[in-house]
Amino acid sequence: MEIKRMSFPEPWPEVYFKKLYKEHPQDFHVADFAGKVVSYILGYAKPNKSGSIKTLAVAPNFRRRGIGKELVNFIIQRLKEKNVKEFFLHTRTKNREARSFYKKLGFSIIKIVKKYYRNGDDDYSMKLSLHLNPRSASPRSGI
Repeated sequence: MEIKRMSFPEPWPEVYFKKLYKEHPQDFHVADFAGKVVSYILGYAKPNKSGSIKTLAVAPNFRRRGIGKELVNFIIQRLKEKNVKEFFLHTRTKNREARSFYKKLGFSIIKIVKKYYRNGDDDYSMKLSLHLNPRSASPRSGI
């Protein structure tokens, strides 16, 4: 996907992306504009009843329009129905925009993982606890 290549310095290999889709087809969601996919998210419940937001990408010319927020909140609402109360994700420590975005949604940094990424970049592991911070807006229809 073009969005993936424009959004990540080291996008997942196509084979891994397809593997995730095969394992979680009902957990991939997209936003489109005029019939073109402009954003996607993968978020699912793990066996331990925590939620994982595995990936989120928004095409650069569609950022800062609330699409990413809508997709994250859609996943949170969907997984809340499965009694998920904690959500986890990873983002590069260098990605200030993503860190700020997730913090505004109520996520907090729980740890730094050194050299998490293939190129040696460090990672922020982030967490949202709904029972401590019930800050998720209801998703707008039409996504």
